[in-house]
Amino acid sequence: MAILGMDISQHTFDATVVDDTGARHHRQFANTETGFHALDQWLSTYPVSDLHACMEATNVYWEDLAEHLFQQGYRVSVVNPARTKGFAISQLQRNKTDKVDSGVIADFCERLSPRSWHPPSPERRQLRDLVRHIDAVKKTRTQQINRMKTCRNPLVKRSLQTIIETLNAQIANMEAEIETLCTTHATLHEQRMLLMSIQGIGATTATKILAEMYDLDEYVNARAAAADGGVTPSHYESGTSVRRRSRLSKIGKASIRGALYWPAITAMHHNPVIRDLKERLEKKGKAKKVIIGAAMRKLLHIVYGVLKNKIPFDANYVNKLKPSTVTCVD
Repeated sequence: MAILGMDISQHTFDATVVDDTGARHHRQFANTETGFHALDQWLSTYPVSDLHACMEATNVYWEDLAEHLFQQGYRVSVVNPARTKGFAISQLQRNKTDKVDSGVIADFCERLSPRSWHPPSPERRQLRDLVRHIDAVKKTRTQQINRMKTCRNPLVKRSLQTIIETLNAQIANMEAEIETLCTTHATLHEQRMLLMSIQGIGATTATKILAEMYDLDEYVNARAAAADGGVTPSHYESGTSVRRRSRLSKIGKASIRGALYWPAITAMHHNPVIRDLKERLEKKGKAKKVIIGAAMRKLLHIVYGVLKNKIPFDANYVNKLKPSTVTCVD
């Protein structure tokens, strides 16, 4: 199988292909439709019978190229940049250029064969865009509200008030669009209702999870989903003397961690499964932050189990499921 490693930036991407004979070739292309077609023509000049393409999840610059390659029938993998960085360090890679990086990604793909990626459905992509847009507008609104609190000029204050009212109207419009989208598409509606059956998860959090982890039910197990969300524990021990406090790894989707924080705190009081976990950890003398992190992880495990099994949350049923679906290590 031929391997294609790509290092992507906003305007260009570097491609290194290892063809069927093992020969390596490099070229840079524009990160546009024209560049994608030029890549197709370039690949056709080499012996490439089957292709596994790999790239890093760099901002949103990779999405159009990944979808183009997927449509061409190639196997596509999109990986966390931390993985390829760690691989480069393990290979004692001393240089860092776009050309070198594309070669490192190709070697990473060939040796580790990361899992395949597939594009989200149109409604999932639209949901994600709307959710991210609302988040951005809310941040802008918070900035303007904070400015108004310290403003002493009446003219500026009236202008800020108008801006805030406009932002509120935009947020309301986008929330209405999301509601329409989630009720129009049967799968989105079904999955959101399943998530909302979990005590601690409301409509906003359910929508966020469906937008940012559209393939959540396709992970190998709940631990893999938790790892992608960055809510797994990170331990640091060395020899007999070095014992650092465990913490969340935070290697994964920051948006999911942000979405789960307050729902986890709510679930510790109202969700029997999370509440039991909290009480067990308190008896062990665990710190509050550790308990909240464990609650976030457990909550994401439950989310995975509910979507995977396609049944509403039930505390008695959850306790009977296999450890690979919903349980977590205290």
